[in-house]
Amino acid sequence: MHARVAFYKLRSGTFDEVVRMVEAPGGLLEIFRESPGFQSYELVEAPAGLFSVSHWDSSAQAEQANRSAATWVAEHVENRIKLVQSDIGEVVLSSSLASATH
Repeated sequence: MHARVAFYKLRSGTFDEVVRMVEAPGGLLEIFRESPGFQSYELVEAPAGLFSVSHWDSSAQAEQANRSAATWVAEHVENRIKLVQSDIGEVVLSSSLASATH
């Protein structure tokens, strides 16, 4: 499993507005869900900014997601958020309550 992690700073508006746009039909979440290798997606609001975390079967799929995200952001929310950093890596440890109880 591979993860794509991106960190964004808010330029204008609110995080809630960005979240609604990501969730809307044609939004980034829909694009990711329709992409091969997609496993999960989280959007985390933190005092420093907004973190986007997605999980993919392969590094190549995570790289494609990175390109898809960059295109979507440029076309839909570039006036609201600015990409500060994005990276892809292999997940070396993952745990959840659901996997711990099975």
